[in-house]
Amino acid sequence: MILRAAIVALGLGGLATPALATEWVNCAAPDGAATFDFLTGSVDFLSIAGLNISVGEQVWASSAAYGPGNPVAVGQAFEDADSIRIDAMDEAMSARIAELRLFKATEGDAFAYGGTLRIAGHGAWAVSCTGP
Repeated sequence: MILRAAIVALGLGGLATPALATEWVNCAAPDGAATFDFLTGSVDFLSIAGLNISVGEQVWASSAAYGPGNPVAVGQAFEDADSIRIDAMDEAMSARIAELRLFKATEGDAFAYGGTLRIAGHGAWAVSCTGP
């Protein structure tokens, strides 16, 4: 009986997985007029767990847990060796609210992300990003 309990406990322990860390990438225009922040999961591919977008007094958030704002959802989210592309959509997934297009550069432990942010009806900006 004790041996069986030990085997079950070891088996269940093997089912436990470590918690996956998430980290925010914060992209902003140089003057702070517009921002696009995205929360990434730590998996081997681009996984967007949350979004916050702002321009002037207008704010969007994918969850109330990430702050106040109008609802927004992740549309396209694509990453390759040189770039990241993310589209933010309205709740119905029928209209694009924002497009983030980034180029990536890395050397050793150093990295840089920069590109453009377009927010429909508001404008377009060059952005640079900080994050993981």
